Amino acid sequence: MLDVNTQMHVYEYLGIENDPLYNKIAELEVNQSIQIPETNMQITKNRFGMYEIVSTEQHECYSSAQSLYEQINALLNALPLGGCERI
Repeated sequence: MLDVNTQMHVYEYLGIENDPLYNKIAELEVNQSIQIPETNMQITKNRFGMYEIVSTEQHECYSSAQSLYEQINALLNALPLGGCERI
């Protein structure tokens, strides 16, 4: 039985290689950054090939595009509907 509190992500069916966010992450070059729309998160690939999420609330590193993508999806799924609040 499907838990009603669990929302399925469309790219779980289509494959993450079709997700524009995953592709942006995977295409990052060293010292290049992107901003995640509707959030205050910035993603950077550092000189050691690690992926970093930087925001006012956190600064975490991930060893692969896949692990970073999974964390970003978890963070985005935790946001209230309508995106994050602007201050």
